[in-house]
Amino acid sequence: MKRIYQVFILFCFALFSSLSMANSSLTLMQALDKSSEIEEVQAPTPEQYSYRDPLWRDTPRGALQGFLKAAWDQDYARASEYLDLRFLPGRMSPAQGEKYARDLQAILDRNIWIDLGTVNDTPQGNEQDNLPAYRDAFARIQVGNKDAVFFLQRVPDADIGSIWKISNATIAQVPTLYEKLGYGPWVEWFIAHVPEGRLFRLNLWEWAFMLTFLTASLLLVIPVTWIVKWLLLRTQWQHKEETAAIVTGPLCFFMAVMLNKAAILQTTLPVMTKELIDTGVFLVLTLVWLLWSLMGLMQSVLKARWTEKGSKQAASLLRPLTNFLRIFMLAMVSLIWLQHLGFNVGAILAGMGIGGIALALASKQSIENFIGTVTLYSSAPLKVGNLCKLGSLRGTVEEIGLRCTRIRTLDRSVIHIPNAKLAEMEIENISEREKIRFKTDIRLDYNTSAEQIKKITEDIKVLLETTDKVNEKPLRVTFSGFGLHGLEINVFAYVGTTSLPTYQQVAHELNLGIMEIVAKHGSKVVPAIAPVAP
Repeated sequence: MKRIYQVFILFCFALFSSLSMANSSLTLMQALDKSSEIEEVQAPTPEQYSYRDPLWRDTPRGALQGFLKAAWDQDYARASEYLDLRFLPGRMSPAQGEKYARDLQAILDRNIWIDLGTVNDTPQGNEQDNLPAYRDAFARIQVGNKDAVFFLQRVPDADIGSIWKISNATIAQVPTLYEKLGYGPWVEWFIAHVPEGRLFRLNLWEWAFMLTFLTASLLLVIPVTWIVKWLLLRTQWQHKEETAAIVTGPLCFFMAVMLNKAAILQTTLPVMTKELIDTGVFLVLTLVWLLWSLMGLMQSVLKARWTEKGSKQAASLLRPLTNFLRIFMLAMVSLIWLQHLGFNVGAILAGMGIGGIALALASKQSIENFIGTVTLYSSAPLKVGNLCKLGSLRGTVEEIGLRCTRIRTLDRSVIHIPNAKLAEMEIENISEREKIRFKTDIRLDYNTSAEQIKKITEDIKVLLETTDKVNEKPLRVTFSGFGLHGLEINVFAYVGTTSLPTYQQVAHELNLGIMEIVAKHGSKVVPAIAPVAP
């Protein structure tokens, strides 16, 4: 039992820690905004400079916009037109401009976000950045203990005089930077072997990469979980089958997703791709599934344990308590996940506070039932398994839920009574009685003499005293008086049992014995209503 509590606490900690770690510096909403910003760069807006160059290279911002748009469209031939390929080192050739454009895009995508709004949009460039007039910086990436600065520079152009391109000094750094900051060999293999194209703003090779990693994670985890299941089923634990189902079900997928997440963090995928794919959807779903199953397992274990100890009332409380914890868990996970996606959870909670009043009014009956549930559990007028009389209804209590109580009637039908109504009803708990009363009135014929009545009462008393199940005290057999229809004898005693079938058998024997005693002494029992004369 202690181990189960420890496992549950560890997974609860994993829920909040893993989801909070997912709250990186870039949320999904920001990633989508950045993706849309690149994808929708078509032409300058009215507030921008009126470009004369067809490739928008009149200004630093236009040149950078054009490069990012061409790279996004995977048109690396056009993207190379934005690179200054003059005066490159001897090991580099202008003929490899497309490769340099592709590698530069990979370096930028993997390491930084470029805010185009901060890049100057005039032909003169930024004149207050303490750089030469022909050069502007647009990005800075830390490489080890040094910073690699990326520049745009103004170069001569035969048509409009001068245009802006990504500087040859920056291009000269691309091969060295790509080895440290570019794609790894695995990613490059997928890029080379998967056709070009996009699906939901992601490259096809990125989808293939993610699916391959997820499949590999499952192939690694499934054999381990099946071995654990085989070992569990060989034990004598009462709940081994339920536990084995959790191991091969939610736990298996949770471990695969966590392994996949850890592997993805070590890969060289673009930052935006990691954020768009690793939104925590699979992690949240598998973790909720796992915690949901663990709560069910804990409910089964505690119910069996408390039932063995005779705490049926506490065991009956487990189901509504587990349902409440599950609802609370779903609410917490949803809020944390929404925060990770970039939504303002504070505003959501504030809206819920305002809407909570309307919700409370709309769910007035549900709140009353919940309060009735608390009343039933605190005062405990009835318990699961009790035979009760509720108004004209008689039956056995099967479950006390959060909203209503389930009653199994003597006809074996099921009736659900709202707890708010049940808390106000008169409840006769038949199962709580420690013994059952035996009471009957005998009417004898008026021809019966006093001597006969005396002997009859004495013999009935002896009958009661000699019956095993009848308590010694109180026990009374008295001649109560002269009734309208006969001489009345009152018989009163208690049968020492709480079982109705046992009581009925004892009452059967007592009634037969009384009839024999009356007949033995020459009297007879008369009905309560005298027969009508013909």
